Amino acid sequence: MFNNLKRIFAIAMLSTTLGGIAIPSIASAQSSPNQDNSTYTQKHREGGWKNLNLNDAQKQQLKMLRAATAQRVQSVLTEEQRSKLAMTKQSGNYKGVWKSLNITADQKQQISDINKSSKEQTLAVLTPEQRTQLQQMKTAHNRG
Repeated sequence: MFNNLKRIFAIAMLSTTLGGIAIPSIASAQSSPNQDNSTYTQKHREGGWKNLNLNDAQKQQLKMLRAATAQRVQSVLTEEQRSKLAMTKQSGNYKGVWKSLNITADQKQQISDINKSSKEQTLAVLTPEQRTQLQQMKTAHNRG
């Protein structure tokens, strides 16, 4: 059971982190495609969310949702954990950051609930066709 909880938490954290990184990339990818030449950003520009052809309203909704989710997750953390996370964000080295925060089981559950809600809200922003396309991209990514 503990392994399942760890797996769920890891997936939730990865989803939140990737969402936090991907959503801003969506807006910048369609507004200024040559702004950043880093491999990571370029990878997101060439595929993923851009392929969903989000309209401006959807982009704005997702941006607001991402910010609200990040704020809700921050509210679950202690001041010390938020400080560590902020320092990690500045350094850009995210490897092992969530383990180093020593998050309690209660915090894990709260964060998992927040991420589940955020995922549901994200999917609600998309059209049925976009949701289907997103699921197909995830399936293809998991196979590769």
